[in-house]
Amino acid sequence: MPKIDLEKYPKIGQTDPIYGCIPVNIENALKYFDEQNYNEEILLRFYRENHIPLSFDQALPHLKRLIPHFEFIFKRKEDFEHSADKMVEYIKKNIDNEIPVLVSFEQSGEAHIMTSIEYNETELIFFDPGDTQKKRFNYLTDQFANALRADFHTLIVRPRD
Repeated sequence: MPKIDLEKYPKIGQTDPIYGCIPVNIENALKYFDEQNYNEEILLRFYRENHIPLSFDQALPHLKRLIPHFEFIFKRKEDFEHSADKMVEYIKKNIDNEIPVLVSFEQSGEAHIMTSIEYNETELIFFDPGDTQKKRFNYLTDQFANALRADFHTLIVRPRD
């Protein structure tokens, strides 16, 4: 089963239940690549002090300045031609290259971010920092497409070459 190095992936739980899912997923990705200087609290403070909305796309220029030795690659549904299937292929390709993928989901009417860390022939497996559990989504069913936000998007965080 293709996956990132799960022994190395930090699996840090979200401490801020409302605003922490983006910062803690970024923290996990940074620490996976051995960047130890940032955590959920530091990133939340950075967002607040700079009046940055908690979103991937609006934060990108700021994150690139804060952590210039990392790439932040944002893709929205238009980049996948509005296709969950194309997003699944993108996620698989990155996992094959040992790169976790942050994905926006709809949960109980709210946006939530989880990180895709492995897959098999029918499922994508995510780490959910909200409860520090793995979540499995069968990407061959409509349930997966329904779990994605109406404006689904992804973020890759990786060291610059």
